[in-house]
Amino acid sequence: MKGSGSARKWSAVGMSAVLIAALAAAPVSAAQQGGNISVETAQEAGGPGAQSAGPGAQETQPAGPGAQEAGGPGTQPVSSGAQEAQPAGPGAQETQPADPGTQETAAGSASQATQPAAGAAQAQTEESSGISEEEIDAYFDGSVMVGDSIMLGFRNYAMRRQNTWLSRLQFLAAGSYSTSHALEPVTQKSLHPIYAGQKRPIWESISLMGAKKVFILFGMNDLNISGIEGTCENYKAIAANIKALDPEAEIHLISMTYVLRGKAKRKLNNDNIRAFNEALARLAAENGWGYVDLAPHLADEGGDLAAVYCSDEFVHQTPEAYDVWCAVLWEYAKSRLTAARQPAAAAGPGAAAAPGPGSTTTAGPGATGSGEGPGAASMSQ
Repeated sequence: MKGSGSARKWSAVGMSAVLIAALAAAPVSAAQQGGNISVETAQEAGGPGAQSAGPGAQETQPAGPGAQEAGGPGTQPVSSGAQEAQPAGPGAQETQPADPGTQETAAGSASQATQPAAGAAQAQTEESSGISEEEIDAYFDGSVMVGDSIMLGFRNYAMRRQNTWLSRLQFLAAGSYSTSHALEPVTQKSLHPIYAGQKRPIWESISLMGAKKVFILFGMNDLNISGIEGTCENYKAIAANIKALDPEAEIHLISMTYVLRGKAKRKLNNDNIRAFNEALARLAAENGWGYVDLAPHLADEGGDLAAVYCSDEFVHQTPEAYDVWCAVLWEYAKSRLTAARQPAAAAGPGAAAAPGPGSTTTAGPGATGSGEGPGAASMSQ
């Protein structure tokens, strides 16, 4: 696997082995990529070349391959399918990413070596589950990814891989965005992402997109403001607004990711993040939403964000981290499809129905619909 710049298809071939190899190749002492945190440029995806940025907005790209965003106060939003964001405001600067395939990581080298065995294992899994690679890719049709600068980095990563299932994703993300910002009125200075040339509450943009699945990642800009309980209440309000316009839309929560060891800021520390993720998983289970447990797959042995996955010595992530995102999301989709096909009566009288759209599934590489394999669990309401 050629670094993060490769346009290889994240699908059946070597998926579980890629993640396992990536995690194994992530020592705590690995060299860190990136630079200082900066505010981000606004870029609108609704119309070609449309752009909206506040005074002094600035975006910093990582020193490695692929795009990386660094959130800060006073930033403006970015929505799905945008072109590469351009700097705005006096003195703004942007470093363009390296061309695809210019760097090979230790994780990539390890994953390449394990692909043949993983491909055979994956073929057996598909044969037994009846879920094809194309079906798993198609799971993301009509999906929108909502969130802050961490999600914005994933958007930039996905834009460079348009010949993969990532091209099926839409994005509503903004630097420094939070659940509190999402619930604020729309104003000239508000951080609501722009869609189709206009700022809107995210639930209105989601409805206009015709999204069938909504994946939400917040928390990084929330814990120091609203705390764990307040942020969960904001999640409920956001989901209620989405459902009010699109009753059939599926809600999927993504766990908050960790900060680098020793870089905590007040309530934004890894103990609180773990407690928040536990609360988020309960919230999803109570409401019949999906839950993607991403954080553990990006952690080092001490439970902090692994240095190899950190681009700015704080919280923002490298393309190699987004490689892991791809693996986890793809396995999550497979587990949901597998679970949905399991007959409710297979376990005998009184058995609970297999998780469907209104269930919570936590999946990692190697996971199946029944929750087997490392990092996998399944909870249904």
